[in-house]
Amino acid sequence: MSRKIRYGFFAIAFSLLFLSVVLLIISRDIFYSQCNILPENSTAGPLNIGGLTISEAMEEIKTLSSIPLELKYQESLIQVNPEQFSFKIDVEKAQSELESKASEMCSSKTFLNSLFREQKREPISIALESNADEEKIESFLRNEISARYDQPAAAKYPDLNGSGFYSGHPGYQLDIKKAVEMIQEALTSFDHQTIDLPIISIPEPPSSLTNLEILLSSVVDQNQDPDQITEIYLLDPKTGEEFDFARQNKSNLIPEIAFTAASTIKIPIMISAFKHLDEKPSAVVSRQLELMITESKNEQTDWLLENVIGGETAPLEVTKDIRALGFQNTFLAGYFYLGAPLLDRIETPANTRTDIDLKPDIYNQTTPKDIGLLLYLIYQCDLYGKGKLTEVFPNEITQSECSDMMTLLKNNHLPYLISAGIPDGIPIAHKHGWIEESDGLLHTMSNVAAVYSPGGDYILSIYTYHPQNLIFEKGNILFSRISSAVYGFFNPQQNDTVN
Repeated sequence: MSRKIRYGFFAIAFSLLFLSVVLLIISRDIFYSQCNILPENSTAGPLNIGGLTISEAMEEIKTLSSIPLELKYQESLIQVNPEQFSFKIDVEKAQSELESKASEMCSSKTFLNSLFREQKREPISIALESNADEEKIESFLRNEISARYDQPAAAKYPDLNGSGFYSGHPGYQLDIKKAVEMIQEALTSFDHQTIDLPIISIPEPPSSLTNLEILLSSVVDQNQDPDQITEIYLLDPKTGEEFDFARQNKSNLIPEIAFTAASTIKIPIMISAFKHLDEKPSAVVSRQLELMITESKNEQTDWLLENVIGGETAPLEVTKDIRALGFQNTFLAGYFYLGAPLLDRIETPANTRTDIDLKPDIYNQTTPKDIGLLLYLIYQCDLYGKGKLTEVFPNEITQSECSDMMTLLKNNHLPYLISAGIPDGIPIAHKHGWIEESDGLLHTMSNVAAVYSPGGDYILSIYTYHPQNLIFEKGNILFSRISSAVYGFFNPQQNDTVN
């Protein structure tokens, strides 16, 4: 082979080698330039960083810490910057992981492998680590969310401008502990969608009769004369809650004061009459009962004592029945007709008190609590066919007879006293009593009632005593305002200012 030919081959070989080197350099530059671009579908936490450089990907990662959270409290939307919770992403670790994985893709071995076969670039995926200050999250929820949006539950409360009550309402409050957990989870998972904050429902709290007792004390103080004494007994049959208090000169007295029973004693007389009846009352007996209860006729009362309960000592039979039922402060010691003999001088815990003496009638006495509970026994027997009346007088007092007694009391349509304080059409079973005493003046007024109101039934017993002279109209105002306040407690009005 000639020298010329050898130089030609050498030149060709050198050219090919040079070209290969050039191609290698170009391939290397292309390879490494592509290594600076993250593979498609690469992710960092929730971010798709495919096609970005590492520096561009880091800028995207940093923006995550400033994307606002949207918190939803019922219908209210609140946006909050996570940085308020000292929320931070560990960007240094994220960058280090990206650079490390990118370095593996751009190694010399990977480059050489890519020269001889097509090299598919697998996506890179890294997790993002972050942290937030739990105390700051809780503080924000408590001071900015709960304080602004929580609605406390409220029991019914008195209208300070009147004698009624406003209705209470249920409430709701943020479940702070659970909300903290939800926000932390949203931050660490970088799920910045709207977070429905957990709300705890709070039922309307039961209203204590104590609030009513306080209001009634004020009503009594505003509507009775300084030396006048008023005692009130109230029972809520549904809950069994009760109170009994007495007021004079804007101060409390020990309750269970002995009052002249007057015509309210006809409630126990009615009980004894039905106890002594072996069959349904005849037309004559029914009429006498009606006149005794609805018109407070004393002549008809005496007729029932003599002809149904029986004999000269019938009043003491009534007292015996009252004692059997457990009441020690109520008694009847004689007939109603003028000049009727006193059958017994009866002492009771109430009329032997040394701290107070209203000079009650020695023929008939009671306390507001005694007569209120006696009425409750009839109420209970009527509704449920059980209770002390049927237990103490089995087969003598029946549910049917209790229903007849309540019907008689409901037919007492006196428009004054307790009736005057409740709306028309509300069923009320009641007995009233007042009497001119030996000085020709009115000193005592009383009324005991079972009120069947939409908001709940209740037993109310009111007795008042004036040492000089009780003006009927003033007494009626006192009773009606007490009654109105009690009715308002069980049937509160809506307060439109409460959301």
